[in-house]
Amino acid sequence: MRNKKSRLGAVAAVASTVCLTLAACGGGDSDATDGSDNGDSAAIAQEAWESEAPVTISVSDLPPTSKPEIREARLALIEDFEDKYPYITVEPEEVTWAADTFPTMLASDTVPTVMNLPFTEMQPMIQREQAADVTDYVALDEALGESNESLVELATGPDDRQYGVPMDAYTMGLYYNRSLFEEVGLDPDAPPQTWDEVREAATKINDGTDAQGFIFMTSDNTGGWVFTPIVNGFGGETVSEDGTTATLDDPAVKEALQFYHDVRWEDNSAGSNFLVAFDDANQLFGAGQAGMYIAPGNQFNNIVTNLGMDVDEIGLAPLPQDSDGIGTLAGGTHGMINPKASPEEIAAAVKYLSFYKFQQYTDEEYAVTSAEAQAADGSLVGNPAVPLVSNELVDQWLTWIDDDINVPRDHFDAYIASVTPGDPDELPLIQEPRLAAQQIYAIEDTIIQTVLTDEGADIDALIADANDQAQAAIDEAASE
Repeated sequence: MRNKKSRLGAVAAVASTVCLTLAACGGGDSDATDGSDNGDSAAIAQEAWESEAPVTISVSDLPPTSKPEIREARLALIEDFEDKYPYITVEPEEVTWAADTFPTMLASDTVPTVMNLPFTEMQPMIQREQAADVTDYVALDEALGESNESLVELATGPDDRQYGVPMDAYTMGLYYNRSLFEEVGLDPDAPPQTWDEVREAATKINDGTDAQGFIFMTSDNTGGWVFTPIVNGFGGETVSEDGTTATLDDPAVKEALQFYHDVRWEDNSAGSNFLVAFDDANQLFGAGQAGMYIAPGNQFNNIVTNLGMDVDEIGLAPLPQDSDGIGTLAGGTHGMINPKASPEEIAAAVKYLSFYKFQQYTDEEYAVTSAEAQAADGSLVGNPAVPLVSNELVDQWLTWIDDDINVPRDHFDAYIASVTPGDPDELPLIQEPRLAAQQIYAIEDTIIQTVLTDEGADIDALIADANDQAQAAIDEAASE
């Protein structure tokens, strides 16, 4: 299984050559601490952390007025934060990261003090010196100093310094219907671990129930998005480690497409609709009309709360791996701090990020009160998820809220192990393509649809053509 750092290092190496705009590449003018003297920077951070001089920070991602409930909840959280830290003023902004608008924000110097960025953006930002070094600040916070190392790694520069705070994370996993497994004599506590086992289970469900065995997403770019981790599970990637070369000619891509072909044509376990988007797949699974599908682990709440599936019927397992599987696709966000922020602003921003997302791991009263409120509201408590903090803090939190957990976590033991840092069964995290991801996914949608609708499709020819198209998309994105 691949080393988790291999792709990260390669991406970091190329990122410095891929600039969003000429102005955006001028990170050398920033006032950020470069970490060259870690002793001095630690002392500066300590002084700023202890200071109670008035300071103002701006933060991204305020929900719009069209979503009044969550907007009010965010504003209430900010008010609570300012009550705890009366010397800090928080100015929330509705700005969010978007690929088509963020370069303009960088060029016009309008990025707020705190900005949430996708995982894929952190390394390029680090290389262009457009993210503040937060290493010495997070070390002063009880929770952030215990962040999940696998996620911190994604925001760590070649200087071994940390430039982002993990705020959300997901990995792709295998959802399965435990009731359907039991109905056909499969053990719901022993989900498929390989793609051959997925085929076997899908066939049994398809032949022994009214449900289809497996769902393939195929449209709105979600086909390619889900195809990417399946390729990972077969041992390959769709782009090179530095993100500049399309590798749809990787043997694992052909193996993955053959898997699609065989589930569809040999096993007849993939249903009859082959224009399936993300919401379609979720609804099909949530209605109990399918045995399995690949989706992000953070869809669990949606499947139960919005689609009405019984929590006891849901199984979630790690992404299946072939003998040379390399891990699973991961996504999420880091909280990045503007490199032009003063030490006092960085300290305030780090305190805000901790208060916003991490209180439950260090404050027992807050953890219990929050869990009780969620349970009383009918929300799920204790969902299987990628942990943001160390195993010790997660275990402490789970102990505090044990009376309110309403999710059968033992149903997800294998998945939880796959996202637990240091666990022998932890799967390496693989990021999405840095360049032209959506264009590549759209190209993959097309070949997936062809394989599922044409039994005699020439997979080799499809791959060759798709690889050329993907390379052209990458080259165009790199030149922008």
